[in-house]
Parts: sequence; structure tokens; C-alpha cells
Amino acid sequence: MKELSTTIFTNFVRVLGVMALCTLATVGTAFAGTISKTFEFGAGTPQPRSHVRTFPIPCGTPGGVAATVKFKRLGPAGASNDIPIIIEFREPDTAPNQEGPVVETKTATAKTTEQTIILRSGRNNRGCTLPWRVRVRYANEGAAPSRTFGSIRLDFDGRLRNIDIESPRHFLYKSGDYHSLKLGDSGGLDQGKIEISANWGHRIRALVPGPNPVLLKWELIDPNGTVVKTVEAYSSNEARSELTKFRLTHQVTKCTPGQWHLRISNNTNDDASVDRPRVYFKPDCP
Repeated sequence: MKELSTTIFTNFVRVLGVMALCTLATVGTAFAGTISKTFEFGAGTPQPRSHVRTFPIPCGTPGGVAATVKFKRLGPAGASNDIPIIIEFREPDTAPNQEGPVVETKTATAKTTEQTIILRSGRNNRGCTLPWRVRVRYANEGAAPSRTFGSIRLDFDGRLRNIDIESPRHFLYKSGDYHSLKLGDSGGLDQGKIEISANWGHRIRALVPGPNPVLLKWELIDPNGTVVKTVEAYSSNEARSELTKFRLTHQVTKCTPGQWHLRISNNTNDDASVDRPRVYFKPDCP
């Protein structure tokens, strides 16, 4: 009997474990970037027939963009008083004040109970200063007879992610040695914040560590060959608090296709051994 009770308990714990993993998996697939705005049109509002809202989304976000529109109406009950509506989801255009092409349109009927419609679009290489738009409007001519209102939420993949980078040569020799590393792939970087850290140490010869802190120069170079950020510092794990530890941050303001690079220079009188840098990227708009 004791063995049977133990078996039942063990199976129960396993079931709970599976349920927990499933819950985590569901949460993990959620979008990490979200912008929400309200809308309204019709009687008693400043917009008699339609309302358009703009959303600055970083360009190039993987997985595209999803728009979730929730809506309802005021007024007396009954289907004859319901409001037919049209929802337009538009991608960015070439100028901030221009409405881009419609990527998806859906029709619906606003009732006194809230409803939800989802529209989707693929990734786009325009963003931030060139916003996405969602317009909700009365499907008939003239002003809507009742207030129609709700919320619009745009979701995109704004999760922090790693960017691949080449491994540096094991040694950077003193007096002007340098090495250029490929950062990411030839598709370029999306809009967002890049952050780089790295550890290195003084080397006397071969793998013999030395006591000196080594000041290295780091340059972030865009696909056009322009140095967009320069940092001179000591290793990110430097123990001496009076020394500046290496941390390079840069806001990528537009999607530029092509290869980014990271150039490391050693202008000191000491050889250095450099570990592979760590590069993180967070999509966002400045």
C-alpha cells in the first residue's frame, strides 16, 4: 500500500512538472515589445467617422508585427443599432506623414459587448520615425450614430538577443596591432540598442599572464565603413575600481543592410590576450 501511495505521488509531481513546462513555453513565445493606444469615433467624440493611431516600431523586427484591436459601442441594445466598422492595418511609408500601403483589412460589427480582431504583417525595413498605422472607421457614409471605442495594441519581437561575432586572434601585440571582427551577418542590424563587453589580460609571452592592466581601443564600424562609436577602456572584468571598465553601447537608428565590424587596437607597450566579446541587442526606438 505504501509503494502504491508513493507511485501515485510521484506521478502527480510529474504531471505538475509537465504543466509548469507547458506554461513556461507558452509565456516564452509571447511578444516582448508592446505599444497600446485607445481610439474612439462617432457621436460625442472629436472623430465623427474614423480614428487613426500611429505606432513607432523598430524596423526589421523578426516575426513581423501583430495588431490586436478591441472594440465595442455605446447606445441602445439591439442588432439594428450595431455599428459596422472597417479596420485597416498599414505598414510604414517613405515619409512620416504619409499613410503606407494596407497590409490587411478586416470588417466587423461593433456591439455593446467587447470583441477582438487581430491583424498581422511581416517584417519591414522602415520604422521608428516612419510609423505603422491602424485606422478604425465607420463602414457607412457620414458620422457614426453611436460612440464606438476601444484599444489598439501592436506587438513585436522586442526581446533582448545575442548577436554573433567572430572570435579575435588570441594575441593583440603591443605598439599598434589591431584586429577587425565581423559583427552579425551581411543583412545588417535592426533598429535598437547594441551593447558590447569583453575580457582580456596582459600576456608576457605565450600563455604566461602578466600583472599590467592593458588599455585597448574599440571601434564600432557600420556597413558604410563609418566609425560610429569609439571606446578606450580596460577589460570588462578589471578588478581595479579606479580604472574604466569596457562597455560599448550604441543606438542603431536605421536598418542599413551590410556588414558591421568591431575593430580592436592595442596601442600600449604590453601584449594582450583577448576573449571573444559578448554582444547583446535590444530592438527599440530612441
